[in-house]
Amino acid sequence: MPELPEVETIRRALEPQLLGRRLAHIDVLERVHLLKNCTPEALQERLVGRRLTALGRRGKFLIFEFGPWAMVLHLRMSGRLLWTPARHTRLVLQFRDEEEQGRALYLDDARRFASLYLVRADQLDEQKPLKDLGLEPLTPAYTWAAFRRLLDSEREVKRLLLDQTRLAGLGNIYACEALFEAGVHPRKPARALSPEEARRLFEAIPRVLRRALRAGGTSFDRYRRPDGSIGRFQEEFRVYGRAGAPCPRCGAPIERITQGGRSSFFCPRCQPF
Repeated sequence: MPELPEVETIRRALEPQLLGRRLAHIDVLERVHLLKNCTPEALQERLVGRRLTALGRRGKFLIFEFGPWAMVLHLRMSGRLLWTPARHTRLVLQFRDEEEQGRALYLDDARRFASLYLVRADQLDEQKPLKDLGLEPLTPAYTWAAFRRLLDSEREVKRLLLDQTRLAGLGNIYACEALFEAGVHPRKPARALSPEEARRLFEAIPRVLRRALRAGGTSFDRYRRPDGSIGRFQEEFRVYGRAGAPCPRCGAPIERITQGGRSSFFCPRCQPF
């Protein structure tokens, strides 16, 4: 699933190409699974003919603002936004500029997990799917005081980091990498972190995310940037997906455990319980 670095990479690629263009046509090829609170007719009525006034991101969601209305898109497991049509195209957005030059954007989604919401732009933070999202890294709201409050829980710290109502945008890959960088065991209760561990984790999360952004995100299987190119952060993994390989810091074998149905990778020596 695209996490914060992948979604932000996509947003940055789309913005200079689409901002200010008029949405000339929208073609919904998959309505049953894709559309969560609207119909193709509602999208047509409220968005077509309007200009894209802002292209934002909240957590793992992309936000296309067309004046008073916003289209909120979550790519989930296999969704991709591309400049060219692909085998599993589910949505087509056709834009025009002042000279009536066209630019089409295609949602390709092999597994049909992507979701789309139509929301009033002035109510984005008050309605689904954004209203329950938690603290956002890489924003001014991500402060030491706010992060300390987030850790006031008996839950395992790794599982807490993946809770989108507590911390928005972080997924399995970057949680594993940040915990390694901070020297924190993924199963340690969040409330049991020492002040030093908590501070190291607070600083590691945005640091890892910024490194991933510079690499264009992580590409394993489906994730691509709009031009079809892949991200490169998988070349910088220190623990994720490296079970049995030597720790880059101490040489001990990386271990894998399961938490909440997801794999966690860590160094038992550098991240003691």
